[in-house]
Amino acid sequence: MKRHVTLGLAAVLMLSGASLAGVQPIGGTLPPPASGSFATLLATDSLGSIYACDGNALYKFSGGTFGTVFTGIGGAAGAGSDPAGLAVTPDGRLAYVATGMSGALVEIDLSAHTARSLAAAGLGNGNYGVAVDPIYGQVFVTSSWTAGANAAQSLYLVDPTKNGALTLLDDFGKTSVAGGGIAFSPQGELVVPVPTSFSAWPTDDSFMVDLYRFSRSWLDNLHAGTVVTGAGQKYASNVTVSGSGTVAVDTQGTAYLVAADAIYAVDPSGARRVAAGDETDNAWDMWGYGFTALAYDQPGNRLITGYSLPTGTAYALSAVPAPEPATLALVALGAAGLLGRRRKR
Repeated sequence: MKRHVTLGLAAVLMLSGASLAGVQPIGGTLPPPASGSFATLLATDSLGSIYACDGNALYKFSGGTFGTVFTGIGGAAGAGSDPAGLAVTPDGRLAYVATGMSGALVEIDLSAHTARSLAAAGLGNGNYGVAVDPIYGQVFVTSSWTAGANAAQSLYLVDPTKNGALTLLDDFGKTSVAGGGIAFSPQGELVVPVPTSFSAWPTDDSFMVDLYRFSRSWLDNLHAGTVVTGAGQKYASNVTVSGSGTVAVDTQGTAYLVAADAIYAVDPSGARRVAAGDETDNAWDMWGYGFTALAYDQPGNRLITGYSLPTGTAYALSAVPAPEPATLALVALGAAGLLGRRRKR
C-alpha cells in the first residue's frame, strides 16, 4: 500500500538520503508529454539555455518556467510525434527533433518559429537519437527497429541542405536490439551507446549497452569529405544500466544514461557508477515518476534532468552537478586505496 507524501519536492529530496544525493530542483517543471507522446525531452546549447520538447511543442526555459518557442511538430513531421531525440545547435539557432516510431526528423528555426521535416532523413518507424557536432554544426541520427537485413541501430550523417540526405557511418556489427540516444561532449567527441540486450516487464530491469566513441580527428575528416564507415571505437562492453533512451556527455568525456531509477555514468575508461538515484529500484515499476530526460549544461558543469516523486507530482526541473577533475582524482585515489586494502586481506 503506497503512502501519500505531502512534503514539497525540495524538502523530500533533502530528507531522502543518499539515493537522491546531489539532485537539486532549480525551479519550474517539465511540460507533460503531448497527446500521443510518452516522454518530454531536454536539451541545452553552449550558452546554458535549456529547452524541452513534449512531442508537439518546443519550449525554452526562462524566469523559472518553460515558454513556447514553436508548436506543431507533429504536423511538420506529417505524423504524430513521440519524441525520441532532441538536439539544439550550440548557438541556439536551430533545434532537431527525432520523432521516434513515426520515423521523421524535424528541423526547427528558433528565431523564425518555423519548422520543416527533413524528408530524406525519414527512417520509417525508427528515427531515434539525434546530436549536433559543436564544432561544425553537422547533424547525426541513429535508427531504431529498422526492418529487414539492416535490423540494427545505425549511425548516419544528415545533410539538411539536401532535405536530410543520409550517409551511413556505422551499424556497430548489427549487434543492437534497439535504438539509443547519442551525444557530443563539449570538446566535440561523439558518444554512441548501443543496446545489446534488455529484459521485459515484470522481470528485472537490466539493460546491456556497449559504448562507442568517434574521435575528433575522424569527425574533422568527415567534415572535410572523407567518409570512413565503421570507425566507432568500442570502449565499454555489456554495461548494465536500466535504459539508454537519452545520453549526455560532460567535459571529462563521461557519458550519462538516464532511466527512471537512476542516472548512470560511464567514464572514458568504461568504468560505470551511479551518478544519482537508486539502481536497486526496478525501472519497469516506476511508470510516471523517478527520472526523465537528460542534458549536459556546460557553463554550469551540471546535468539537467526531470525528477518526480511517486505521488503523481509533475517532473521538477532539476540539476545534478558533474564531478570536477579534482573530485574525479580523489575518487580514483579512493578506489585505488580500497583495492589495495582488499589485496592485503
